[in-house]
Amino acid sequence: MVKVVVNAGACGEHVVIYVTRLDTKRVRVMLETGCKQVDAMNPGLDNLLCLGKGHDVFVPVDRSAVYRAAVDHNLHPACPVPAAILRAIEAELGIAVARDVTIEFQVE
Repeated sequence: MVKVVVNAGACGEHVVIYVTRLDTKRVRVMLETGCKQVDAMNPGLDNLLCLGKGHDVFVPVDRSAVYRAAVDHNLHPACPVPAAILRAIEAELGIAVARDVTIEFQVE
């Protein structure tokens, strides 16, 4: 299981993402948060086909199950949670290295 913690920024929300491999191609994503929109994404992320024919995760953003769930539940367009979910899935499946990602503002 992979666990990712997201401090979403200006909204002040905190999201914990858990990704568990179900088999060689499927994962379950579980989100713990106080954000109602992110929490509402949970049912649609409990059994995602991520690899192989017909997968719907690592496809263009407009067809990705993760980003469709974000749109369906009115996440802010700049919300970092969908990208963090995809990174966590990649790490759990072993198709990418588990590395921290940062967005650093340097306002002058």
